[in-house]
Amino acid sequence: MTSFNIVLITVDCLRYDRCGFNGHDTNTTPVLDSVANESYVFDNAYATGPYTTESVPGIIAGQHSHNGAHFGEHLGWKAIPTRSRTVASYLSDHGYSTVASLTNPHITRDRNFHIGFDTFRNIDNIGGGAGEADSDNQESGRGRSTMSVLRSRLRSRLREQRTLINPYTVAYAAYRYAQLRSEWPTIPAERVIREAVTAFDRATEPFFVWTHLMDLHAPIRPRAVEEGEPAGGSLTATHLLSDAARVSQIHAPTYKSMYDNALHYVDSCLQEIITALRRHGQWDNTVLILSSDHGEVLYDRNETYGHPRHYLYDELLHVPLLVRVPGLRGERIRQPVSLAWMHELIAEVLELPRGEFDARSGVETLLSDSDDDRNHVVSDTLDGGGHSVSVRDDRHKLISHRGGYEPHDEEYEYDYFEQDLLFQYSTDVGERSPLSGSDRPDLTDAANELHSDPESHPEIAGRFEPEVEERLRDLGYRV
Repeated sequence: MTSFNIVLITVDCLRYDRCGFNGHDTNTTPVLDSVANESYVFDNAYATGPYTTESVPGIIAGQHSHNGAHFGEHLGWKAIPTRSRTVASYLSDHGYSTVASLTNPHITRDRNFHIGFDTFRNIDNIGGGAGEADSDNQESGRGRSTMSVLRSRLRSRLREQRTLINPYTVAYAAYRYAQLRSEWPTIPAERVIREAVTAFDRATEPFFVWTHLMDLHAPIRPRAVEEGEPAGGSLTATHLLSDAARVSQIHAPTYKSMYDNALHYVDSCLQEIITALRRHGQWDNTVLILSSDHGEVLYDRNETYGHPRHYLYDELLHVPLLVRVPGLRGERIRQPVSLAWMHELIAEVLELPRGEFDARSGVETLLSDSDDDRNHVVSDTLDGGGHSVSVRDDRHKLISHRGGYEPHDEEYEYDYFEQDLLFQYSTDVGERSPLSGSDRPDLTDAANELHSDPESHPEIAGRFEPEVEERLRDLGYRV
């Protein structure tokens, strides 16, 4: 066993192909590019689901939607079952102090994301429990709820438009402009990282610190765009109009540049973690892991932005994974890896025995391109509309869907709702040329074994507090 510290950084909505160390032609990640030169870089790492609550349980607890749980009445909003083993509890058992300092209204205590952490702090300061509010808070909660419903209606109206020339665009841009002077719905990376640095300053070594950043999640903060350099600055008016186009699902040519600039801002903020570790003499004793919960659809297909449910194309599933281990040069790993195998990866770099988690790779090492047969990489999403499953090996990927008890949102209908789709994703990177599913009956059988009945999914009792619902709506979720 080694005594390395572990710092895990997950960046919401970070795509594999927008990182410089993965070949992007814009200088989005100079800090991470430098770290990548001495790291293991996984070229085929995949999230366990297309949005946060279906992917973070994979990273933290080795779980997928088909064997996890949901929170309250919201079948689409996942939680970690109460007695689950997590990466944090596994490391705690091996003498690590464990700290989470992060931001995202989904990653909360009441959904059990805190299991195994000695200290768990969500800087959003919401979702810590479902206690009764006093009468004043209930009144203000009703006011907030009314405002959030009006915002949702405004977004719904925008989605119905086919051009930005409409009164709803002006109203939406004015609302976001007002937020610039009050409170933007995401917390900036510099603040989250400052809290994370304070956390590992106070932690006893060896420590495991996890932080999660939201700056690439829409709506992207104008200041993050303006502080990014590689794609040029963005005027606030242009930014807000492009964001209105995103909500309307209308192509906005400047949106990718906005995304790239925001990524450059995040990358520059990450330097503070490295600087702090060096300042305290810990850099040479710390494993740094960088990944994402999922990617982001940037109008790649289906005239879509964001990260819709049941969207199992690789714009959302293919994520960066960088592992810097002190004293090891690292290499690029081509074999497919699931983020649900994060526990195995951490165990390997620490030279610890593997823990008991549901997801397993089936191979002895993840830090080389071994020819051993590994288990399929699985991604899935499950809600009242059914269960969508992606199963892949090193060449082919099958997407399969089975319907649920609710009608599908007509805004998001995919070809695999009608029949299974098979892609040779190793060469058809954009997944544009489906093959006959009968070519890989083994993948079909594997998907069928995973398909679950949404109504049989276990529930973690609880409810969203008004502040959580308001924040989720402001981030574009339908609550």
